[in-house]
Amino acid sequence: MEGAFGSHRRRKRPVINITSLIDVMFILLIFLMVTTTFREHLGIDVTLPAADHASPQELTPHEITVNANGELHLGGQRVSEAELREWLVELLARKPDATLVLRADESADFGRVVRAIDIARAVGGNRLIIPTHPDAGQPGAAAD
Repeated sequence: MEGAFGSHRRRKRPVINITSLIDVMFILLIFLMVTTTFREHLGIDVTLPAADHASPQELTPHEITVNANGELHLGGQRVSEAELREWLVELLARKPDATLVLRADESADFGRVVRAIDIARAVGGNRLIIPTHPDAGQPGAAAD
């Protein structure tokens, strides 16, 4: 291309200005940080081993049982929620890292099971095992 006085005009290469793109990315990041809620979900942390690769675990004598009628038992003796709380306070005072085993009947009232877990958690019993049996109907499950 010739200019007005016979000089060649150089064509400018197109340039993408990324400054505005970076600004947009920061605005999106700030928007996501402000609108996202970081809250703890209330729930019960239960880690169960995989049924087909489960290893035997030594269960402690600190066992809480909830039967089908929703009754609480310690070592075969029926106890109330208050007695369970007292027993756990005494146990955890002697042995703060004690592992508790909660056995709940399949047909037990779910509310009673959660209440037993809540009592254990309230007094500091954070090491809780809930044993299960592998489902024989599931693929890879071992039959008894």
